[in-house]
Amino acid sequence: MLPILYSLNLNIYPFYITLFSLIYYYLVLYLLFTTNHIWIGAVYIMSGLIGGSIGIGLSIIIRLELALPGFIPSSSLQYNPNITFHGIFMISFMIMPILIGGFGNILLPLMLCSSDMIFPRLNALSLWLVFNSLIIMFLSIFIDGGVNAGWTSHAPLSIINYSSIDLMFFSLHIVGLSSLLGSINFIITLLKSTNLSIINSFLFLSLYCWSIFFTSVLLIISLPVLAGVITMIISDRHSNCSFLDPLRGGDLLLPQHLPWFLRHPEVYILILPAFGLISEMISKFSQCIISGRDSMLIALLITAVLGCIVWGHHTFMVGFDLDTRSYLTFSTSIIAIPTGIKILNWLATIWSSRFSLITPLYFIIGFLFSSTFGGFTGLISSNSIIDIILHDSYFIIGHLHHVLSLGAIYTISAAFYTYWIFFSTHHFSDYLGRIHSGSSFISSNIIFFTMHSLGIIGFPRRIYDYSMIFFKFQWFNSLGLIGIYLSILILLFIIY
Repeated sequence: MLPILYSLNLNIYPFYITLFSLIYYYLVLYLLFTTNHIWIGAVYIMSGLIGGSIGIGLSIIIRLELALPGFIPSSSLQYNPNITFHGIFMISFMIMPILIGGFGNILLPLMLCSSDMIFPRLNALSLWLVFNSLIIMFLSIFIDGGVNAGWTSHAPLSIINYSSIDLMFFSLHIVGLSSLLGSINFIITLLKSTNLSIINSFLFLSLYCWSIFFTSVLLIISLPVLAGVITMIISDRHSNCSFLDPLRGGDLLLPQHLPWFLRHPEVYILILPAFGLISEMISKFSQCIISGRDSMLIALLITAVLGCIVWGHHTFMVGFDLDTRSYLTFSTSIIAIPTGIKILNWLATIWSSRFSLITPLYFIIGFLFSSTFGGFTGLISSNSIIDIILHDSYFIIGHLHHVLSLGAIYTISAAFYTYWIFFSTHHFSDYLGRIHSGSSFISSNIIFFTMHSLGIIGFPRRIYDYSMIFFKFQWFNSLGLIGIYLSILILLFIIY
C-alpha cells in the first residue's frame, strides 16, 4: 500500500500517507483477527455477500444458456458445473454465513444480554475456516472444468476422477467443521449466558434464540454424516475402497440415503433461523408478543425433529415397498402442520396490530407468501406417486427455490432494513426500499412460477439442450432474472 501511495505523487506529506496506511492495515487486521461478536457477524455477512455474488453470477450463465441455447457452453460438461457451484455457493457460502453466522453472532449475545459469545476465539476460528473454504471452493471452479456431479454430489458421479471434486470435498469438510464449531459455541452460549436454571432460561428465550438452538442441534446431528459420506467418497477415489461404488460391490442405495440425511435437515437448518428472525421482526413492528408464542415454540421443535426423519421422500425412485412409501408420504405431509401454525400466528399478530407498511414488512409479506406457496407445492411432491412423475423436473426446482431461496433472501432483506442501525447511522430511503421489495417479489416469482409450469409439462432439470417448444417459457423465465439484477442495483444505490 505504501509504495502505491508514494508513486501517485500526491501533494501531501508522507506522514499522512503513512498514517493512512497504518489505519488501513489496522482495520484489515482487526476485521480478520477480532473476537468481537458484532465484527465477526459483520465479516460473516461480507463473506456471505461474496459467496452470493459468485452464485448469482453462475445463475447468469445458466439463464443465458437456457434463454439463448448455444450462447455460452457447448456441452453438458461445461453447463452442469454451473449448476453444481450455484447451489453450493448460494446455500453453503451465502445463506448459512449470513443467516446463522452473521445475524446469529450479532443478535444472539445482545438478546441474551451477554458481552460476547462464550468462546470468542472459537468463534473467530469458525470465521477463518469459512474464508478458507470459500477460497478453495472458488478455485475448484477452474480446475478440470469444475465438478459435474450436482450440488448434492451423489455417487457414482462424484467418484469420477477429477481433481476439482477433491478440492470441492476438502472445502466442504472445512466449512462443515466451521459450522460444527459455531453450533457448539451457540449452544453453550445459550446454556451458560443466564444465572437461571436451564428450563427457566429457555422459557424466557426469544424465538430467534430458540431457532438458533434448534438449528445448532440439527447441524451437530447431520454434519458428521456429511463428513462420513465425503470420507467414503475420497476413500473410494484414492484408497481402492468400495463403500459407494456399485461396480466394486458398494451399496447402491447408500449414496442416496446418506447425502439426503444431511441435505433434507439442511433445508430446515437454513429456514429455522429465518422463522426466528421473522418472528422477532413482526413482534418488533407490532410492539407486542407474537401471537401464540407457546405454539410457535412447539412448532419449531416439531419442525426440527421431523426434518431429521423424512429424508427418504427424495429417494422414491429407488423402489421402496408400499409401507415405506406410505410412511414417508405421511411424515412429510405432517411437516405442513407446524409450518401452518407459524404462518397463522404471524398473520394473527399482523392482523391484530396497527402499524404502517414499511420496507421490512413488504419483505415479510413476501416471505409469508413464498413459504405458503412453497409449502403447498411441497405437499404435492410429498405424495410418492406424484413425486415419481415430477422427479428430476423443474417443478422440484421451483418448489426448492420458493421454500428455501426466496424465504431466506426475503428474510435477509427484511433483517437488513430492520437492523440497518448496526450498519449505518443514516436512515435509508423507504421509497426506494419499497421499489426494491416490489421488484424483487415480482421478478423472483416470474422465475419460479414459470419453473413450476415447465416441470408440469415435463421439462427435466440439468438439461441445457431442449426442444424449442419450451423456448418461450425459458425466455420469459429469464426476464425475471433481469428484474432481480435491477433490484440488486437499487439495493446498492440505497446503500450508497
